Amino acid sequence: MTTAWAHLMHGELPRAFQANSGGVLLAVLAMAAAPWLMISAARGRWFIWRPNGNVMGYVSAVIIAVTLVQWGFRLLGK
Repeated sequence: MTTAWAHLMHGELPRAFQANSGGVLLAVLAMAAAPWLMISAARGRWFIWRPNGNVMGYVSAVIIAVTLVQWGFRLLGK
């Protein structure tokens, strides 16, 4: 995932997805969450919506599933 994040930060989106698609999704989520969390902290209450455990579980499951599928294709392709 580190390689995917590095490629993404350099604007190399195709190479980032090739390195680790789940890592790209996680990086995008982190970039979106950072300002939201900072605004929430500054206000002392959640900005726009309060985190929901179910939503976070689904998002985590999608990222894990994408990562595992990509790994599976790599293992079967060799």
